[in-house]
Amino acid sequence: MTKEMIMTKLFEFSAPTYYKWKKQDKRKIISLIEYAFTDEELVEFLKTGKISRIEDMGSQDYLLDLSLKFYKLLRHITNYKVAKKVTILLEESFEENSNKVIIEKIAESIYSEEEFYTSMKLAILNLIQKQEPLVLEYICKNRGKLESEFNKKGSKLLKKTDFLVPNIA
Repeated sequence: MTKEMIMTKLFEFSAPTYYKWKKQDKRKIISLIEYAFTDEELVEFLKTGKISRIEDMGSQDYLLDLSLKFYKLLRHITNYKVAKKVTILLEESFEENSNKVIIEKIAESIYSEEEFYTSMKLAILNLIQKQEPLVLEYICKNRGKLESEFNKKGSKLLKKTDFLVPNIA
């Protein structure tokens, strides 16, 4: 599909109107669309009403936010050293189980860890069990990024209201 065809379908006007907007009027909306989107993305939007790149960006940001909240709560109920060890255990368990999150295997890893107190093990496992599998998978795949983002944002993330959210804690 040519650029002309894409724009005429997108704006629902004729080809001469497109050329007038582009050349004579120099409408900024045409420049913005050409700057921000590829022809393939615009065709995808015309066919499906969505652009996968945009959809993926949104879901990745959402998963990062949920992962940061998990990590923040984990650090709140433990400490930096234990939180780091837990995320490493999650990542190792994920890799050992063919890139699958298996809560039972994670529990075994946590309970076999001698550095953790028994009550701490229960709290950690409780927190892990309340997470969506997709969030745990994101944490396992992006542990370094999660820790880096948390350290960048630091105390900005610590709000009392976050600890009151029942679906995470």
